[in-house]
Amino acid sequence: MKRMITVVDLSTGAITARPSDTRTLDVPGDIDPAASVAAVDRQSHALYRATSGKEVRCAVHLRPLSWRVRGEECLIAEDGALNGGVDRYTLCAIDPDV
Repeated sequence: MKRMITVVDLSTGAITARPSDTRTLDVPGDIDPAASVAAVDRQSHALYRATSGKEVRCAVHLRPLSWRVRGEECLIAEDGALNGGVDRYTLCAIDPDV
């Protein structure tokens, strides 16, 4: 059985428990905080909107949720995949003091 880790979606405030092997990625420094989402394709390229308003595509390194520390903010894969094998990632905080 996989360990579950509590996360808070920072855009909605929803609190969920996610499996420890859920894919995550670091928050890009130039991501638009109003959007706070990214899409990642099968080649590990992220697509997100930057604060400049431009779409950015870059290579990323995915890490399991269990590698994150309490209170850390990161982008976490949503359940299931979108069309074409592209996963959507949303900004969350790890196991915060709720």
